[in-house]
Amino acid sequence: MRYNIISVGSELTLGLTVNTNAAYIAKRLGKEGYSCNYQIGVPDNVSLISKAIRKSLAEVDGVIITGGLGPTVDDLTREAICDAVDCKLEFQHWLADIIKERYGPRTTPLPEITYRQAYLPSGAKPIIPTIGSAPGIILEKDNRFVISLPGVPREMKEMLETDVIPWLNSRYLINETYKVRVLRTTARTEATLEESVKDIMESLENVTVGIIAFPGEIQLQLLARGNSEEEAAKAIEEAESRFIERLGPIVFGFDEDTLEEVVGRLLKKHDLTLALAESCTGGLTSKKITDISGSSDYFLGGIISYSNDAKVALLNVSEQTLARQGAVSAATALAMAVGVRNRLGSDIGLSITGIAGPTGGTPDKPVGLIYIALSHESTSYSNKYVFFGSRDIIRLKSANAALDMLRYYILDNFEQSGGM
Repeated sequence: MRYNIISVGSELTLGLTVNTNAAYIAKRLGKEGYSCNYQIGVPDNVSLISKAIRKSLAEVDGVIITGGLGPTVDDLTREAICDAVDCKLEFQHWLADIIKERYGPRTTPLPEITYRQAYLPSGAKPIIPTIGSAPGIILEKDNRFVISLPGVPREMKEMLETDVIPWLNSRYLINETYKVRVLRTTARTEATLEESVKDIMESLENVTVGIIAFPGEIQLQLLARGNSEEEAAKAIEEAESRFIERLGPIVFGFDEDTLEEVVGRLLKKHDLTLALAESCTGGLTSKKITDISGSSDYFLGGIISYSNDAKVALLNVSEQTLARQGAVSAATALAMAVGVRNRLGSDIGLSITGIAGPTGGTPDKPVGLIYIALSHESTSYSNKYVFFGSRDIIRLKSANAALDMLRYYILDNFEQSGGM
């Protein structure tokens, strides 16, 4: 089943609100095996909303709309649906009673405008809200569907999970089942990952594969359909095995795994402790580590040494190193990693120093230049990276690269040899 998402609201098209609903719907329905053809944002305008609905119904199996179901005059999705599918709005007294009940006993009377939410396009089925007061809408016409959900994220999510997904599955997964598996990788780009596995992707008959890029992570999303659960599971397992055999440790986790969770499990498994020294990332790596419950078992602490004085005073980086090599250099990164390991008494010290931008770059040391170093009693080394993107993206990529560097160190020196 293929569908489009229409997000309604002038606040979205003006950039005043970030559209998180569309991402949630696409990701959630993707796990069910449904494909989003495209997403579009439309202002509060009946003509434009209606046009987007008609276009979607001509292209795909249906459309999911969020927003525009409230009681105010700028909530126009109901009118737009009627315009798009040529039907009328009809007042539903029983819906009005439910809305009144939701309002509850209050000292002020229910505003009359609230009852606008009791109107439905003729032939539509309401989705009764369990939170909020705006009913959702399910309308079928000519083997196509229009589903309209509130724009308030928690109301939208509740209806999507409780009503919409069961409704879709009852119509599109008859005599068919599916399996989804996400392979999470630290490949550098989508293109390099696709080049590595393109022949496998093209050879798969019952599994479709999507390559999705996130800052510091590229995912392979596998979807298999079958006539039975066993058939779909077997297809996924066979495909997964081929990708893992080809990609090796580039695949760091599956489904909901995060890099920090995987690294945490490795540290705990080998009874290793970690300390961090961060400059340009400002503590972001430490935050990611401490986002994991139980990280106090292996994480001793971090030092944010943003200034040169702090690097000298807190991490024992020599003034000569800073003067000769600069704060953004392999030598300084190494000294920071050694310094934090000694200072906090950890098994491993990890450091990050670089230029996150947008200012501060030079021809020799451009924005995005990052050095990450690791120190253990048996070895210390530094790697150089050049990342692109905004300040936030460079910081996030740097933190992920540091975690991945640590992951590889443990895999190479503890997982395969059984310990150093």
